[in-house]
Amino acid sequence: MTYDGSAAPAALLPLLRTSVERLHASAAALTDDDVRAPSLLPGWTRAHVLTHIARSADSRTRLLTAARTGADLAQYDDEAQREREIEEGAVRPAAELAADLRGALGGFLTTAAEHPDTAWEVPVRWLGGGMRPVRGAVGSMLREVEVHHTDLGRGHRPADWPLFFVARELATTAAGLRERDDAPGMVLIADEDRVLRPVGGGRGPRVSGPATALLGWLTGRADGHGLTLDPPGPLPDVPAWRS
Repeated sequence: MTYDGSAAPAALLPLLRTSVERLHASAAALTDDDVRAPSLLPGWTRAHVLTHIARSADSRTRLLTAARTGADLAQYDDEAQREREIEEGAVRPAAELAADLRGALGGFLTTAAEHPDTAWEVPVRWLGGGMRPVRGAVGSMLREVEVHHTDLGRGHRPADWPLFFVARELATTAAGLRERDDAPGMVLIADEDRVLRPVGGGRGPRVSGPATALLGWLTGRADGHGLTLDPPGPLPDVPAWRS
């Protein structure tokens, strides 16, 4: 269950393909009324969520292309471009949203599968993250697909997230919290491995439970049901999750 960070980007592609097909099945079942309805993300409809995933896939395809060809292609020009594309795309009917999603994710999967093994460490321009290796494109696309699939509010819950994804993201999320000044002091312990993951200096309660419950709570996609604290008390207030 413990993730050691050693998985190569290409090794994540089979898992990503499975996650993508599950998302496509959910998207294809949505009607025009369904996509106009609110998602689990405040202020966003399901159409916003589907458009966001599609444009996220396109943005990562640009990064892979930049790494492979040397072209000066940023993930996005700026945050305004990202927000504008989502708002403009969210007015479309369900069938068009589903087709766009399939095309964008299919394009990313093809580009990632063809990416040279020697080019995964090439630095590219991530939105808000500066120059970082393109190797993060596959893992972050998996995160976008799984978490935002849950945000559609159509029955895909943290308990349905793949175990390898949960292990990987729990490690990544705990590491990210250790870098934040607004993280509460606590120690996270997944039932599956009992590894101590201190955050906020580790001065605080031990929060234990299934890994899916921990990750669902930390990402704001679950209410913490199934988690226990030692000493007993309310769950700490965790800062907004950064994807």
